[in-house]
Amino acid sequence: RPLEMRDGDAVDALADELDLLDVLVNNAGASFPDGLDEWSPEGFSASLALNVEGAQRLTVRSRRALAASEMAGGASVVNVISMTSFRASTIVPGYSASKAALLALTRNLAVHWAGDGIRVNAVAPGLIDTPLTAPLQAFPELLEAEVRRIALGRMGTPAEVADAVLFLSCAASAYTTGTVLAVDGGYLAH
Repeated sequence: RPLEMRDGDAVDALADELDLLDVLVNNAGASFPDGLDEWSPEGFSASLALNVEGAQRLTVRSRRALAASEMAGGASVVNVISMTSFRASTIVPGYSASKAALLALTRNLAVHWAGDGIRVNAVAPGLIDTPLTAPLQAFPELLEAEVRRIALGRMGTPAEVADAVLFLSCAASAYTTGTVLAVDGGYLAH
């Protein structure tokens, strides 16, 4: 069902309905929330609320349900961050800051909840062919410059990101917590 991550009451209501939760994937996120300039205080704040505060609230409110999991390897939280967590993004500074904050939250929760049998990791997609990156098509010179930085020389697919999330959500990654899996075609290595 749809959930507005900036609506604290709705987030709390969903978490309160959960008795048992094996996997929580925090993948809600967007740049320019409500069409706001992220350099403005209002735009920056809106980006933080959408991209990190909602995920933090849902995750923390779901702790009891996650701790009740009997899944092999323990319950799993996977936060979807971004390459902007690692490098400047002068177009969307709020988005960048919020995804970096989600990375820090991932590491802190991993340590804080390890004793509860809850693993917390993150996936950092690179340039993935999604509606979020679709506006780049209107600026071929920017898109080509970004693709040149990717060692594999192409954009990734949503399925490739989903496979990484699946790995971090199952028993195959039972000894993995507090880490970030870059799904970036070698972007960070370049």
